[in-house]
Amino acid sequence: MNLNRATEGLRVVEEICRFVLEDRNLTIAVKTLRGKMNRIVPHSLLESRDAAGDVGREPYTQDEGRRSNMENIFRANMKRAEEAVRCLEEFSKLISPKFGKEYKNVRFKLYELEKLIAPRIVKAAKLDFDLYIVIDTSPSSFKTLRKAIAKGIKIVQLRDKSVSQQQFLRSARKIARITRRAGMTFILNDHWDLVNRAGADGVHLGQDDFKKVGLRKLRKELGEEAIVGISASNLSEALSAQKRGADYVGVGPIFSTPIKAGIKPLGIKLLAGIIKRVKIPAVAIGGIDRTNVERVIRAGCRRVAVIRAARDFLL
Repeated sequence: MNLNRATEGLRVVEEICRFVLEDRNLTIAVKTLRGKMNRIVPHSLLESRDAAGDVGREPYTQDEGRRSNMENIFRANMKRAEEAVRCLEEFSKLISPKFGKEYKNVRFKLYELEKLIAPRIVKAAKLDFDLYIVIDTSPSSFKTLRKAIAKGIKIVQLRDKSVSQQQFLRSARKIARITRRAGMTFILNDHWDLVNRAGADGVHLGQDDFKKVGLRKLRKELGEEAIVGISASNLSEALSAQKRGADYVGVGPIFSTPIKAGIKPLGIKLLAGIIKRVKIPAVAIGGIDRTNVERVIRAGCRRVAVIRAARDFLL
């Protein structure tokens, strides 16, 4: 029965890697490990399975019947697999020491996979949004933030290039307290070194800043679960951001905007081309408002960031 529990738990993890993370390598790794477990024990031993008479069939705890999000599902099923493999490791030694050794190897492979997959699941949940609100440090922005929370908006970015780092940090800490209570994802623009001090979920960087800092340093300083978003103004930059390990890419400006004055907008056609090629979440930004947002959505982009038009979307 423990073999059942282990392989069933891993099958759920495999589905998450395939359909939620859409990661081919992780999907194959989990599938391969599941197949290996089935080959360790001779099939003749499986014939002794008695599902109908199993005393563990009826009990159904309150925790077992509750799952609030994808992370809960992943952790419950990975833990189920790890615990079951530990049992297989111990009891299979009664049959043959080599079985115990093989199950031990499987158990440590599970630990490695959990370390790889867990941060990805956390970030996938935080990046499951439609509208991305960008605010500054002004008092009116806090009103916008509270309206966004009331509307069920799931992510906000603090962007303000006109204030000192200390002023930015003070505002970021206030926003972090508000967003944490609301279960909202909070991103800082540019100030990657303030993410942990502010209590934010991650950072959004331009191409040049990302190249200067580098993903290795960001991960070392911020941790694997921190979100790293990168700006891209064309397909090449978007693919480069993906290759270098960005969790999402901000694509724009899509339309003309005074915030990016003098920069030629990408337009809908180029946006659609990027959406087709990039596998990580892509967020359209730049000059998007209620008059043109449907064109962005029809181009295949379901994530949209707004700055000046934020209040209009929250009416």
